[in-house]
Amino acid sequence: MDRKQFLTSMLQAGTAICCCQASLGQGEAGQAGTGAEWIDGLEKRMKEGSRSPAWRRIEFAEGWVQRLLDNMDTMLDPQTRSDLMQACGRACYIQAFGIAPDEKPGPEVLASFVESGKDSGVRREGDFVYFQYDNVNPQGIGIPDGVCLCPFVESGPERLSATYCQCSAGYVKELFGRITGTPVAVEVLESVRSGGKLCRFKVNLHPG
Repeated sequence: MDRKQFLTSMLQAGTAICCCQASLGQGEAGQAGTGAEWIDGLEKRMKEGSRSPAWRRIEFAEGWVQRLLDNMDTMLDPQTRSDLMQACGRACYIQAFGIAPDEKPGPEVLASFVESGKDSGVRREGDFVYFQYDNVNPQGIGIPDGVCLCPFVESGPERLSATYCQCSAGYVKELFGRITGTPVAVEVLESVRSGGKLCRFKVNLHPG
């Protein structure tokens, strides 16, 4: 017997009708119309009520990601871990800003970017650009030192492998790839997750 048949039999027996009408009065039971409609509504409420609350789903996701990274650190070599997480960071950038345009930027775009970022610690030394996120998030809201700009890490798991920061390296890699129009390599110099005050990166404009 499925749930709908079970509920129907309860109503036909009379017990459920008396109990429900006593508790609902002129509420949903009186407004539902036919008994079948009321059963459909009750079944829907039962399904919705069985769902985990948002905080529980977030808590589960945080634990799952933490375990995933722990397993990656144990089972994968450093280069594979880096490549995998950087691919995730690139996908994150594309989700936010779309696919890169076909038109290639000129060298003045990189020069302008470095110049505009000097106050935030951006500088170029030959084939390398040193880039860091300052203490202002993308919405222009000031944040204290030691707060990660990734919404998952910002208030997420207390223990999370620094391997996760390679995701940010992939994000920066896609950013500078679009600025320069050529492939670049990115190294994480410092990150909040690894105990730093800021997230700093070294961008190789001409990787071998």
